[in-house]
Amino acid sequence: MMRPHRLSDYVTALGANVVTRSGLDDLDDPVITQVTYDSREVRPGALFICKGAHFRSEYLRQAITAGAVAYLSQQVYEFDDASVRLPYILVSDMREAIATAGTAFYDREWDRLTLIGITGTKGKSTTTIFLQSILAQWMASQGKPRPGIMSSIRYEDGVEATASVKTTPETLELYGHLHNAVTAGLTQMCVEVSSQGLKYRRVANLTFEVAGFLNVSEDHISPSEHEDYADYLAAKLMIFTQARQAVVNARTQEREAVMAAAAQCERVVTFSADTDTVADVVGRDIAAVGSGQEFSVELDGVAHRFAIQMAGAFNVENAVAAIAIAWVMGVPVEHMRNGLARARVPGRMEVFHDAKGTTVIVDYAHQRLSVETLLDTVHSGYPDSPITMVFGAGGNKGLNRREELGVLAGRHADQIYLTEDDPGDVPIEEICADLNRHIESVGHAPGRVVRDRPAAIEQAIANAAPNGVVLVMGKGSEKWQLRGSTAVKVASDIETVCGLVEANAE
Repeated sequence: MMRPHRLSDYVTALGANVVTRSGLDDLDDPVITQVTYDSREVRPGALFICKGAHFRSEYLRQAITAGAVAYLSQQVYEFDDASVRLPYILVSDMREAIATAGTAFYDREWDRLTLIGITGTKGKSTTTIFLQSILAQWMASQGKPRPGIMSSIRYEDGVEATASVKTTPETLELYGHLHNAVTAGLTQMCVEVSSQGLKYRRVANLTFEVAGFLNVSEDHISPSEHEDYADYLAAKLMIFTQARQAVVNARTQEREAVMAAAAQCERVVTFSADTDTVADVVGRDIAAVGSGQEFSVELDGVAHRFAIQMAGAFNVENAVAAIAIAWVMGVPVEHMRNGLARARVPGRMEVFHDAKGTTVIVDYAHQRLSVETLLDTVHSGYPDSPITMVFGAGGNKGLNRREELGVLAGRHADQIYLTEDDPGDVPIEEICADLNRHIESVGHAPGRVVRDRPAAIEQAIANAAPNGVVLVMGKGSEKWQLRGSTAVKVASDIETVCGLVEANAE
């Protein structure tokens, strides 16, 4: 159970991070009932955190009115009205302070959970969902609750089940989900860990029983994310500093650097879905079966057959990664097999067929490695089909994606529709113009710009050849668009495509 902590306990916990403090000695050392940086959620007794590039003093005023007893900040806020003044703690490192304060408030409850962290440039969501399904079968056999999950598709913590907005939640949100998991009696949590989650310490003070490292390629390069590839790689490798055991893709780029970083863990296991690669856990004899695939993996000297309900060789690699993690955790093979057979990943390689015979594939692919892999699968499975691509690019993040996706589309697509994909503060027309510049650089005609995403999908399907393939990329089952700094609810690509296919069938 969480123990109540007084304000003085937070000052002690923050330690050398405290630059100065004021007015705290005038308080009767209150019990802190909440640690938050959301002024809309403040309750009496809260320690309010002033953070963020868009923070305004008005938020602090709201927090004081709602009953906050002190604030944590990197600057002093002055108000003309003395009634809204509040004691404060100034710190030098805000991200460290948030993690420290959150850890103190929740009293490290999450140490009761077995945490598994999975990172990689692509495949994190699928692998995390595969693993959750495997562990769910194992837990059910023991009469225990289904494991929780934090992924870019959904959050499940035993109390809440919601669509996610960020791959790895902000620190206090993540800690809150882990608190829910403990409260609900969960014993395991599968966490998809982004480079941002590592670099900006969202997962600070967590210890992963197993860290899964899937792959790495250049991505998330922008002023608000990673200044260059070296910074991105360094962030990814941080996961091993918080893990007891490591499971690593033997075929990953930067293998030498990854294995060197993983060596600090107590145990390192490698995996691969390439039989030409030496690894501890290898997927072999891959065969397409219906809309899914079967493959074999040898564990402890015995070959076992597994099946997944997804196409694409890359999904076999994701499944092998989940098997390797489960093997390290001691999960019996029967639960691995049953879990993978039951796993469903919304928005990943979801295939639809309209009335005229066009194949529509909805996938989250949104950066070079994942789009290349998707295209390899399409060229292999639909070798004579013209390809239509529907996609966009983010406004303030992953700026390198505009060139990479534009060039890939220009080289592989017969028709291109450019549309909204989390534009943030950047005009959609500006993003699409940038994409078109790169599309045209490889000799392709510019893509058609359709601001409204459902309309772009509708036009792409309507104008596709009967034997064509339409790739709707980037959003999958997500039901929001980042416009400005607000996540606005919208229809998901899955919902849009389903509605169009059903309407065309009537």
